[in-house]
Parts: sequence; C-alpha cells; structure tokens
Amino acid sequence: NIGKIASKVYYDINSHTVNTYNAPSYGRTATADRLKSKFMDDIDGCTAVFCLARDGHNTIKPAYIPLDAKMDARVLDSPESFRIHLSNVMTHSQNVFKPWRGVSQFSNGSIFILSSSGFNGFIGVRSIYDIDFNQTAEPKGTYASVKRYSWNQLTDYYDVFYSNDSANESFRSLFAFHEKRIRRVFNEGNADSFKTAMEMPFYFIWWPDPSLKLTKEEMTTHGNHMGYGDLAQRTNYFFTVPIFPSL
Repeated sequence: NIGKIASKVYYDINSHTVNTYNAPSYGRTATADRLKSKFMDDIDGCTAVFCLARDGHNTIKPAYIPLDAKMDARVLDSPESFRIHLSNVMTHSQNVFKPWRGVSQFSNGSIFILSSSGFNGFIGVRSIYDIDFNQTAEPKGTYASVKRYSWNQLTDYYDVFYSNDSANESFRSLFAFHEKRIRRVFNEGNADSFKTAMEMPFYFIWWPDPSLKLTKEEMTTHGNHMGYGDLAQRTNYFFTVPIFPSL
C-alpha cells in the first residue's frame, strides 16, 4: 500500500496498492538492467544532465523548459543553478525540488536529461528519471522504484519491495556532485571536499538494486562523502555521469 497519490503520480492509476516482488528478485533485476541500458542511451544522446533532490513526489515532467533569450545557458552549470532556473520559469517546482550540494540528503530524486529543442527560447527534455522510496505500513517495509518519463508519459520502470519491519530510514545518498577543482579558490567549508573535477563536473548516481536484500543497518543514512562508500555493498547500480555528456 503506497497510497493513492503515489500510485497516481507514479503510474497514473487510481489505486492505493501496487503489485511487486520482494527483494532479492532476479527477475526484477532483468527489468532494472533494461532500464539501465535505456538510461545510458539517454545519456549518450543528451546535452546536459541535472539531478534534483526532493522528499515528496515529482509532479514536474515538462517536455520543454523555457529559456530566456537574454540568458546565457552556460550559467546552468550545477544542479542548484538549474533548480533555481526551473523555479523561476515553473514556479510550482519550488515546492517539489530542494537545494543540495555535495551529497543529497533527501529521500527521493529526479534526473532531468536535456537535449536541443530545435527552436529558440526552450530547452528540450529528452527524459526524466524519478527515483522514489516509500515507507509502507501494510506490509511494513520500503517500496523502491525507478521510473522513466518522456513527454509526461511513463515509458519504463522497475520496482521492488524491501521487507524490513525495522527500517526507519530510506536508502539515501542518491546523488553526489563533484564540481570543478578550480573552485577551490573559494573557501566554502565542507563543499570543498567535492571540488575534485579537473575538467568536467560530474555526478555519482545510485539506484536501488532488486537483487540485494537490505538489512536495517544497510538502510540507514550516511551523511557525508565518506559514508556513501558503503553504498557499494547496497547496490550494483552505480553511475558516473558528466554534467555535459556531449562536450
């Protein structure tokens, strides 16, 4: 039982419940591999990737994003700059996406994969990948899903249920963003640990793994760049993605 709102937002169905498989599920892993291949195809054919953090559901799935003709698109060089731009041109997104830097500490996330729109004044949205974790009471555990949307339509997804009565925290640290090393000229405390990119800024991205059964300890939050190393034991779906793959 993930609730009627989640079912509607995720899958456009009017139901409180969804059917899925308990982890580990190797059949569901095959579905995840298919979505992984599609994700890599999207990355290869895009111009920019922006990972946005959130706690709630994602209701923002545009096909195009307005771009002011006076604006230099090169200033969109981080997840935060893209989030701010999105909040300016789609004000309802302000209630959906949260500011983050370094490692995201939010339960859920959305990956915006952008491409040329073919005409002035807009950025094309090739696809959006939503990663969501729902704590459920009936049965107790965590419902995890990764969904691909294009033109506001669900095109593919995988999901799995982690049956764990004691899990109070969702799988976290979905994203880490490494900025250009040259930004070390600015002393910004903890953020300096993520100024490692010699040329192109890049992301670390983690997806839930249907082939692994997580324990309570494995589902706790890790709040820093050292802690996310433990994710190697919790998922085989790890990606290193440049912010501008076409450059």
